[in-house]
Amino acid sequence: MSNKKIGNDFEKELAKILSNNGFWVTLLTPKTHVGSQPADLIAVKDGKAILIDCKTCNNYLFPLSRIEQNQIEASRKFFSCGNTRYFIAIKYNEDIYLIPINKINFEEKSIDLRLQKKWM
Repeated sequence: MSNKKIGNDFEKELAKILSNNGFWVTLLTPKTHVGSQPADLIAVKDGKAILIDCKTCNNYLFPLSRIEQNQIEASRKFFSCGNTRYFIAIKYNEDIYLIPINKINFEEKSIDLRLQKKWM
């Protein structure tokens, strides 16, 4: 199975989990003129928006180089508009980790998932 298919499947899986928990969820599609988007999905519940970028990982060390500069810039803009929740969702094996992007130390090379709390 291709990495793209694995990633798309995880995006749909997470959207379904959030929807089943009362969130309004929509998947964001890449803009053809730029080839990427700032996140993979937006979820809203109780008047609060959550922006989430989905990543899959086959190692407990998630390389921070996989978080693109446009995603970091989008998070800054998202926060400047008064929003407070932008997560990187990482799926490793069957576990899902939701890591706030503003809590990531980008001076490090990776996130050790063994030190993170599992979301699911």
